[in-house]
Amino acid sequence: MTRRLVAVLVLFDISWALAVFGQQATLPWHAGVSLLMLTLASGYRMLGLAIAVMGMALDAILIQQQVLALSGTPAVMPAHLAMLWLGFGLALAGVRDRLPQASWALALLGGALGSLGYYLGYEFGALDLTPTPLLGVVIIGLCWAGLFPLGRGLLNRAAPLVVGR
Repeated sequence: MTRRLVAVLVLFDISWALAVFGQQATLPWHAGVSLLMLTLASGYRMLGLAIAVMGMALDAILIQQQVLALSGTPAVMPAHLAMLWLGFGLALAGVRDRLPQASWALALLGGALGSLGYYLGYEFGALDLTPTPLLGVVIIGLCWAGLFPLGRGLLNRAAPLVVGR
């Protein structure tokens, strides 16, 4: 793992904290972290952007369907959430060669991590899950379980993974 990738992964953790705990109040800091991540992710920047777009589309659908609600935010993609998706996309693109190859394992990983991330956001007061928190977590987990293998398939068609890098 390169130093740049480690830096991108650490910066994603900072991005998550800024999005969850600061939301709109930390936008200048979050923008700086996002720009630094974009700069460091030179070898996989476009893949990261593609992942971010898929994630933003999923969240936009979840917001529109009222499964996911963000306090004080209209029913559109808020800037802090878009920057969080950018960071996630770059981090995931950077480690995609380390992800499970079996679709079922990737679906389990996506479902578990997706559910956990949104549940923690709910617990820290950054978002609401409806109609109940449990049902919201289940719906989001199922979406992520489908998105991870589907996303990998689309990305591998666009940029085939070179094994043994």
